[in-house]
Amino acid sequence: MAPVSHSRGRSRGRWLLAATSAVAVVGLAGCSIDLSHLRPGGEDDEPAAEENEPVAAAPLLESALADLAEYPALVADGQIAESVGADVQDTTLTVADGGAANGTLRLNEGEAEVLQADDKLYVKAAESFWLDKGVFGPDFDDFDDNWVRSNATQVGLNPGASLTPAALAQIIEDIGVEGEEAEEENLDGELTHKIDLAGERNQLWIDAETEQIKRIEIEELADADAEAGPQVRLDLAEADGTAVNELYDGLTTTAEDELTGSRDARVEIGWSGSPEMDCEEGPACTWTGTVHDAGGDGVGTVNVRMDVTFSNDDIGDEECNDSGSLEAGDTLELSCGADYNIVSETQQSYEIGGEAELVTRGLTGGQQEDMLAALEEQREATLADGEETEGADDEGADEED
Repeated sequence: MAPVSHSRGRSRGRWLLAATSAVAVVGLAGCSIDLSHLRPGGEDDEPAAEENEPVAAAPLLESALADLAEYPALVADGQIAESVGADVQDTTLTVADGGAANGTLRLNEGEAEVLQADDKLYVKAAESFWLDKGVFGPDFDDFDDNWVRSNATQVGLNPGASLTPAALAQIIEDIGVEGEEAEEENLDGELTHKIDLAGERNQLWIDAETEQIKRIEIEELADADAEAGPQVRLDLAEADGTAVNELYDGLTTTAEDELTGSRDARVEIGWSGSPEMDCEEGPACTWTGTVHDAGGDGVGTVNVRMDVTFSNDDIGDEECNDSGSLEAGDTLELSCGADYNIVSETQQSYEIGGEAELVTRGLTGGQQEDMLAALEEQREATLADGEETEGADDEGADEED
């Protein structure tokens, strides 16, 4: 993975994410940096040199955004919050141009792993992460340290929609430039040009040497299809070929080995009313119930399975199951049955008990095949884009020589 410098200090105190610890408060405090030593003749006993010519902000930003949009993948390292003043999450993400992503979120000393593949977003975290998010479900006990399909609201952002290189470049372009000139600043020991964007808390820094965007601070990072987005402060770097291969290798392995056992937290499912159990001679029993969006604020369509166990101390247990897809805000009818099929010369009666469990599935077998195919296709396209970019850079260098 390409290295990203992550410093919590900065030169202007306009970042308003609420800090969650004393360390974060120190890291987010404003500071004043003297840049005079960076210029020739900047020592106290030397005459001051003439200031550098002002740098026009708009063309510098236009060039940097065009460069960003061509990244095969980027590494974003910094902080996000649902909104100004909300809890701060530290994050590190690698996001490819096709939307595949992997990384970590850290909130209240807990760490969660995040991945996105084939437009599906998953989180693997301890139970405390979900409690902090206020997420529950009938299979909540299975959330702990297991992959759980999630949505952008639960995670804090949608990397595939707002942090792919091209999408991020478009978001910044749409915000627009506020000032005419870029301001020189020393950022993490490197000379940069700071550009104020439109809006109260939108700005970015461009490396003076590479002319690549080094850091962004955006109050609401929202793509064109989203009504809102998180506040972010992120250091950016282009991911190299090694980081890209590591990204896709990790996603492919997880999709093959772990995601079919994942759960789904996008809709809080529950019984609508009381399920019914009926038994006839055999004994043959049937369980029927209606599942609904118990939270009322779900997103998407969730795969639900009902596992039923019929039991009697003398004749044992019988099991059945049924499954279907529940759309947020809708209902789903599930029903299954089992027949003990006891043959006896004398008529006997049995008292049968029953219980049912609802579980969600974050990835079905068919979806797994589609995901693996999509990852392979995106890997080839991303690596091809990287080779084209490197070839163009080499050609430009030859022409300059």
